[in-house]
Amino acid sequence: MKILSFSAAALLALTATAHAADYNFIAGKDFQQFSRTPQGAGLGLSIDYLNSDHNGNAGGAGLEFAFPLGPVTLAAGGKLMGLNPSSGSGTAALLGGRANIQLAPKVSLYGQAYYGGDSMASGSVKNVSDLAAGVRWNPIGPFTVEAGYRYFDIERKNSDRNRRLADGMYIGAGFTF
Repeated sequence: MKILSFSAAALLALTATAHAADYNFIAGKDFQQFSRTPQGAGLGLSIDYLNSDHNGNAGGAGLEFAFPLGPVTLAAGGKLMGLNPSSGSGTAALLGGRANIQLAPKVSLYGQAYYGGDSMASGSVKNVSDLAAGVRWNPIGPFTVEAGYRYFDIERKNSDRNRRLADGMYIGAGFTF
């Protein structure tokens, strides 16, 4: 318990420099997601929760380091995901990153890709793929509207237990502060 408390305190201390974040709620055919993505340079805390209507859910938190380069922001990091698909639970550490390209003052393209292989997953989980891409529009103040494609796949050592939690187009709304 002491290690868990220390880890949580360390994560919060490391993310003190992340002042702004995007909070997004998205929905696609048979899936919904809530996410928190840090904005700006430096270390930031990300949070994801994905629910599939038929195949279970996954959620977790991660750390990333972002580099703004003019209209482009690149971030690299990792996240620890708790997996609860209908085929049995597990955990996986995923490594990857995201990119955001500001096309106009209120329009941006974004993408993310995270992957966790066999050596970074528990039990019968062989690998986890977490991908998303889309366009975001900021019509008024802190509010955003977005559309994109979401893919989240859990591959098991026994392929009968593989589960895809998301694979399709989505729309969403959110805010930044």
